[in-house]
Amino acid sequence: MAKTSDYVQLYMTPEGPKIIESATKTKILSLLEEKDLYFDEILDKTGKSKPTLSNHLKILEDRGLIGSKSDPYDKRKKLFHIKAKQYVELSTDIKLNINLKNYFKNCFTQLDNPVDFYALSLRSIRFFLSNNGIDIDPLLVNIGNFMGESMYEQVQSPQTKKLIENMAVFFDKFEAGHVALIGEDPLTIRIDDNFECKNMVNTGTPNCAIAKGSFESIFSIHFQSEVSVEEIKCVAKGDKYCTFVIKKLDKKINLPVKGSIEFI
Repeated sequence: MAKTSDYVQLYMTPEGPKIIESATKTKILSLLEEKDLYFDEILDKTGKSKPTLSNHLKILEDRGLIGSKSDPYDKRKKLFHIKAKQYVELSTDIKLNINLKNYFKNCFTQLDNPVDFYALSLRSIRFFLSNNGIDIDPLLVNIGNFMGESMYEQVQSPQTKKLIENMAVFFDKFEAGHVALIGEDPLTIRIDDNFECKNMVNTGTPNCAIAKGSFESIFSIHFQSEVSVEEIKCVAKGDKYCTFVIKKLDKKINLPVKGSIEFI
């Protein structure tokens, strides 16, 4: 299929994977990832005409990427929500300003344990793909989601502080980083020497996608509510450590994977 834009995105839905080549549809999905929106709110943020937006929304809803419900106070108004999760983005704009050969040559001279070696191997995959226009961070977040579900069984506690203490022990055991609670409102966690970005060069963007995904699952199960996880500090942004802010949400997404890839 001919590419119709300078990027495409892969989303996973309950019906299977969907590849989005439309910039407008991608914009709509990005907006709904942040929060549920009414038609007029999406209209204002996209700048499209009502017929054009209606067509995009219908296609996304028919393909299982978004859902909608009527406003309980005004049946003429629809509130839209996302039902899919982004996995991969391919774009001509994705490129790291890093001399990969020099970076890895310098890193290999500093390796002194297996954990650092495997962490560097993960970074090599991410950097290589990024320099070839492929962003796999959304996929790594989803991998973190699956890891977090299993990790919760090892660290669970009805008390949030104790849960985080158990997480710290777990991370220390596998030399994955040093976890500490630094704030409760909102819940804020700091990780020193996180394996995902230890000795990382400054790329200007957060790097800890697996940790983010793990925290999403762990705290969603703990609070019995979906949560948002934002990495506000990261070694990959030039900070000395990584910091995550966790907040409760009111929506849930369940994605059994099946079906074949469909272009939209």
